[in-house]
Amino acid sequence: MCGIFGYVNYKVPLSVRQIVETLLLGLKKIEYRGYDSAGLCLDAIPLPSDHNAANDGPTPLVIRSVGNIDALRAKTFADPALSPAHLDVVVEHHVGVAHTRWATHGEVCEANCHPQQSNDGAFSVVHNGMMTNHQTIKTMILQENGYTFRSNTDTEVIAVLAEYLYTEKGIRRFTELTFHLTHFIEGAYALLIRSSHFPGELMACRRGSPLVIGVREPLAEGRLTEKRWGINDGKKPVEIFFASDPHSFAAHTRHVVYLEDGDIAHYRDGAIGFYNPPTTAAPALESEVSRRIHQLDGVLESLSKGGFAHFMLKEIHEQAGAAERAMRGRVNFVSGAFHFGGFSAPRLRSLREARRVVLIACGTSMFSAMAVRPVWEELVATPVAVENASDFVDRGARVGRLDACVFISQSGETADVLRALEGCREAGAVCVGITNVVGSSVSRMTDFGVHLNAGTEVGVASTKAYTSQVVVLSLIALLLSQDSRALKGRREAILQGLSELPAKITQTLHDVETPIQEVARQLQNESSLLVLGRGYDYATVMEAALKLKETTYIHAEGISFGELKHGSLALVDPAMRILAICSDDKHAEKCKSAIQQVSAREGRIILITNYSDPELTTACEKLILVPKIVDCLQCILNVIPFQLLAYHTAVLRGNNVDCPRNLAKCVTVE
Repeated sequence: MCGIFGYVNYKVPLSVRQIVETLLLGLKKIEYRGYDSAGLCLDAIPLPSDHNAANDGPTPLVIRSVGNIDALRAKTFADPALSPAHLDVVVEHHVGVAHTRWATHGEVCEANCHPQQSNDGAFSVVHNGMMTNHQTIKTMILQENGYTFRSNTDTEVIAVLAEYLYTEKGIRRFTELTFHLTHFIEGAYALLIRSSHFPGELMACRRGSPLVIGVREPLAEGRLTEKRWGINDGKKPVEIFFASDPHSFAAHTRHVVYLEDGDIAHYRDGAIGFYNPPTTAAPALESEVSRRIHQLDGVLESLSKGGFAHFMLKEIHEQAGAAERAMRGRVNFVSGAFHFGGFSAPRLRSLREARRVVLIACGTSMFSAMAVRPVWEELVATPVAVENASDFVDRGARVGRLDACVFISQSGETADVLRALEGCREAGAVCVGITNVVGSSVSRMTDFGVHLNAGTEVGVASTKAYTSQVVVLSLIALLLSQDSRALKGRREAILQGLSELPAKITQTLHDVETPIQEVARQLQNESSLLVLGRGYDYATVMEAALKLKETTYIHAEGISFGELKHGSLALVDPAMRILAICSDDKHAEKCKSAIQQVSAREGRIILITNYSDPELTTACEKLILVPKIVDCLQCILNVIPFQLLAYHTAVLRGNNVDCPRNLAKCVTVE
């Protein structure tokens, strides 16, 4: 959930000001992930006239601030060590790190910001993840040996542990020290470690949390090896970026190296070596590995609001284009033929012959799986289950070689999904990935998969990715059932609906904007809402409630109409505002009956529907009409009014719509 950024310039003359700006810009590019504080660490560069500068390596300058990147910028340029004269000093080689923090251990305060330092200030660490055994190491090893702590973070324990290994254990090689350090740590992490004991060097470590390296040309193309040192021979100029998200350096380079789980990368003298030491044995220096350079072509785009007030509103209005891109090149609406690049005949057969299909996801992605489960069960002659990834892991749910597991994650880095994926891989299940980020962990760890092509989604509250997930999963269901003659008519109806979908999304946005703004004004001061639906729209009301909670901070609960009499009907009274969906499908009469029961108890209903009915008009306080489409895709049109309602209500309440409190775009910590 935090953001990591590191920058190295080697034989590339830059002023200190340029280096600081690069670090701040790197953080700025990933602030959409969510954070509450930020910091950076660079060398305190002496002036050329300063003859008293220390000769035993540069002194680290750590600057930290609660708040946004602008607050960190102001504090950085106000620091006495970064006077105009210091900022104008040109250096050919420098290693800097920066970080945005989302609190996990310790409150939001400057002392808990990253980078965290060792007691002697020699080690500086930025960290994304959660060290689960930090308290044990802190009390039983470090405090027992006289070390003290200034913060409440697990990250400071890592920095102090590095000092302990260097000072008390006498480990004086940076690689060996880092091997031992990571051997102590339990839990998931991405780490950057720099030390004044090893000037001009940097260690990057990954286990269970994303970390990617960007290399700016000139570079040695091809395969990178440890042999001194793969990326560069130490003679050529090079700029190297270390980040939790490639957006942070996309403006500089498209050449990337993805660190694999357990990797440790050692930067020194313009080059990088890669290691992957075993976790079950003593650290071994003979664990060199090679990592390939990848090219990011057309994957990352500039993050612009494009004339909209917020990214969330922009992304709501991009859903027609996102749906079209999700289908482009994958389905021929004339012939009914499908083409998925990753679905070779053997892979397709492994899906069709699976004993069962398990759709595994969290949050909005899980609701997209719930939305398509009915059509999968209808079209695919295989039992289909939807699993919450964290619950799946907690239960130790069993899968086997005859199962197909589909992992759905917008970012491809969701911690719970990755944990579930690891277990399913070990069990030998067929693993399929559905993600919006090329090169993400899900895309690399699964056997094959589909890229959503939704475009970068910045708003924490997912909108267009949800639509794209429903479209892609519907396409896969059609692909798996294409040999069934009995389902020919149904498949043709769904294909017709998919062909109409982009235009229907555009029409929906046009039709509901004004009435939804009126509803937002009515609901902005509410403290609790019920959202009711059934059938294909059970997932819709769950997703609608999540959007309202995320952005408005109003308690909202998604409930199936079928569950009302099992307890939830007790919540209905004249003060409770109720949002409901009733679509013209096989569940319409049951939905209408439930609406009348709510109305009889003086419930005040605002209804989203795709047809006019006098009984609904009488029972409901307000009706908002959306266009009609084939039943299994109606959920996409029905969710749009709720997305807009969540957005407009949040704006009226003065909330940060794109970065809601306490939430992050990419949940990389369990």
